[in-house]
Amino acid sequence: MFIQEVSIDINSKVNKDELFQEFNLLMSFYRGNGQTQGRIESQYINKNKIVALPFTLEKKSLDKKNNNTYVTRQIEKIETLSKSSISIKTVGKTLEDYKGGCQCKKSDFFILITTYISIDSPITCGNCNQSVPLYKLPKYRDFGYMPILNWETNYQSCDRLQMNCEVGERWSLNQMQELNSQLSKQGIEICEKLQELTKIPTFYFLYNYRKYKSDQSNRPCPGCGKTWNLKTPHDYFYDFKCEDCKIISTLSPNS
Repeated sequence: MFIQEVSIDINSKVNKDELFQEFNLLMSFYRGNGQTQGRIESQYINKNKIVALPFTLEKKSLDKKNNNTYVTRQIEKIETLSKSSISIKTVGKTLEDYKGGCQCKKSDFFILITTYISIDSPITCGNCNQSVPLYKLPKYRDFGYMPILNWETNYQSCDRLQMNCEVGERWSLNQMQELNSQLSKQGIEICEKLQELTKIPTFYFLYNYRKYKSDQSNRPCPGCGKTWNLKTPHDYFYDFKCEDCKIISTLSPNS
């Protein structure tokens, strides 16, 4: 991940606390447009300067060309209130060899997938297995991608519960691995809409965990009942894929 510094100098008599809240709203709009990752950026006031340090998939994720209506309007509002201009610069990256998200000219398919520790895009390229910046996709709804990000938050909440193993473990596990759960239905609806918008097949990742060891290699697709195991597993880690139901999965760690 790249780490960006988004800042503005305060050259007016505007209330700093109010401007800080407007700046925080800008960060939310960047997030809703898929330009920043996660919800953990540092944000602070240092004398007459407000600074935020968000993560991005690409070095140029915050370029004006990627902004949507809400981001553009909020930047204009903040610059007017502070009588200054927003400054954006890349200050580092999380790994020395990090090169950014998916660079494929065209993906053969997408996968909707996340985990409780991920701050990547919830859309993965089926070719390179790298994150696809949301702003490179057609706008999903209202100039942004909030329905996708809401599903991501729901999934990560369930994943945290099942990882903690103390409260709601069975319920959350069922949400993640049952095809007819509310969580899965929400995700599958997103996949269908993305496929409609992009004309690229979009698969839903169905989590798979079994308490006891068993041979799952021949288990049928939970949607249509057909054979869906990949005779040669996908280059990364997928063992099951149903072209009809548009779901993809893996063997349980206990298999």
